[in-house]
Amino acid sequence: METEKFLKEYQYTLESDLVKNHGQQLQKSKDKGEEDGKRNLPSVDDNFTTPIEQEIRSKYQANVEALYQNGQQVLNDLEENSFKQVNEELSELNEIRIKELLDEAENKKSQNLEELNINHLDTVKDIENTPHYQLEKKRFDKIQTRWEQVSEKHNRQETNIQFKPYWSYILLLFGIGIAEFPLNNQVFISFRETPLLTLIMAGVLVITLPFLAHAAGKLLKQIKERGIYTVLFITLVLTVGSISYFTALLRTNYLGELGVPAEQLLLDQWTFFTIGIILFMVGTVASFFAHDSSNEFHEVYKKYHREEEQFLKLQKEVSDKRATEKEHFDAERKHIQKVFSNETEELKSRLQLLKDRKNEITGSYTKILAFCQGMERKMNMYYKEAIFNYRDTNLTFRNNHKQPQAWAELVPDLKGYFVENKNLTE
Repeated sequence: METEKFLKEYQYTLESDLVKNHGQQLQKSKDKGEEDGKRNLPSVDDNFTTPIEQEIRSKYQANVEALYQNGQQVLNDLEENSFKQVNEELSELNEIRIKELLDEAENKKSQNLEELNINHLDTVKDIENTPHYQLEKKRFDKIQTRWEQVSEKHNRQETNIQFKPYWSYILLLFGIGIAEFPLNNQVFISFRETPLLTLIMAGVLVITLPFLAHAAGKLLKQIKERGIYTVLFITLVLTVGSISYFTALLRTNYLGELGVPAEQLLLDQWTFFTIGIILFMVGTVASFFAHDSSNEFHEVYKKYHREEEQFLKLQKEVSDKRATEKEHFDAERKHIQKVFSNETEELKSRLQLLKDRKNEITGSYTKILAFCQGMERKMNMYYKEAIFNYRDTNLTFRNNHKQPQAWAELVPDLKGYFVENKNLTE
């Protein structure tokens, strides 16, 4: 029988049945005592136990046997299985053993953390030492060193370009070329060449003027950087002046062919020349403000910032991978720490749990033993009460009112089993 079932069901049922059967037995012993008393049985000289008393004893002894069978089974189960098992675990899990297990858990945690840290560092190194990243890093370090040298040399970090953005400057040069194209096209038509050749000649002149203005403005802006730039600038100005003069002369001749008066042609010639020079000056000024004063600084500046942008993108990718690896590393480290904390907490509480379990088993054993001992005493008391009830009733209905010799002796107790049982802690 299970302990819980014994404590919750069997005790109540046994007590109820015992009270009910005892009541029936009292009535039966009373009836039998009245019957035998009227017949003066047993006789006064009888010194043996009568069958009725033997029957009463047998019935109550049977109740004691049934109690013993069920109660001892539960007690044995508590002692042999539960109590011995807990005692064995307690003997193995003493304070020294717990310390050993805690040390083992600590060593295991340290080993796991060390292995995790090594793997993390290896992974980070793999991320940072990829050939593509290292190659880009070397390139960037090289251009960065060059940029630091150039910026220190020129004592500045930004370009001194005023015409921004650069594409608007290019549009301006295209505008100058487009403004030149109609006039130049009409001039070269006078050569009476094919339309394609006419367009080519006009186009060459259209391209030449913006290009020369671009070169002149850049040379003028960077004239301090190299001495030869002064000579080149003067050469360009003279070249453009010559081109403008001869272009104006061609345009005047073209107008003369159209019948324009001679006195008007001189004015037109200088007008065309002036327009060409003005367009060149506009282009030159635009080029001056669209370029840095140092070609070296500007080239290094562009290359450095271009390489920086590309390297920062690559560096962000590497940083994202490192961050992902760091998150994984932190999560694994927390998991190892959590496992260690759970193990240590379980070990620390295991001893107390076993002690509590032992106390619980001991309490159940004591409770069941006390109940069984009490029930044995109660059954013995009920048994004697039934015997005395029989005898009292018998004496009442006897004619001689004398008791048999056998009744002079004390009524023997029932055979008990739980009286000598001891608690588990004794």
